[in-house]
Amino acid sequence: MGFASNIVIGSTAFLLGMVFMCQVVDIPLLYIPVTREAIDNAYAFYEMWYEAPGAVKALFHAVLALPLLTLLFKLHKWNESAKFFDGSAIALQLAVVVLYLSVHIQSLRTFLPDAKSTWTLLPQPPPLTEPITEDDKIEAVRVLAAGNALVGILLIGVLGMQIGQEYAGNMEALEQKAIDEAARSASELKVEDKKNI
Repeated sequence: MGFASNIVIGSTAFLLGMVFMCQVVDIPLLYIPVTREAIDNAYAFYEMWYEAPGAVKALFHAVLALPLLTLLFKLHKWNESAKFFDGSAIALQLAVVVLYLSVHIQSLRTFLPDAKSTWTLLPQPPPLTEPITEDDKIEAVRVLAAGNALVGILLIGVLGMQIGQEYAGNMEALEQKAIDEAARSASELKVEDKKNI
């Protein structure tokens, strides 16, 4: 497996681990009846991440961007494998970034309006025209949990594309080896036949 593929797999696995960790608070919001305790746990958990130091956010954003940049670099080969596997992985990783920017950040801003975020990639939202209700906050935290589930599926797809590319490359190499051996055997037989004549 190449260095670029290892970068994509490593950073994607890191992000998938973060999504898996979020399932501790997401499962009670999505798959079982919602309780007040589950809502409060989710608020506390996501506020901890939202108010994390800048270094933590910088690391997260770097790991989020790294697979996309590496996949774009891998696409420069422009062979069938790169077009299908790397192109599909780029689409999946881009969907992860779009979900993060459009769902995760907006949901965090909705159910944590008073949190003091250290910095973010997006500009600050306009001032609210009406106050956020508790129902809006609960809906926002549940949308965030659903977004995490979608991100997990997309990241598994990125991993699947990279593993599939490696498998396809290995199978192609084996088939090419078999073709080369058959051609070598055929040429050796022709040489033998000429000697016998």
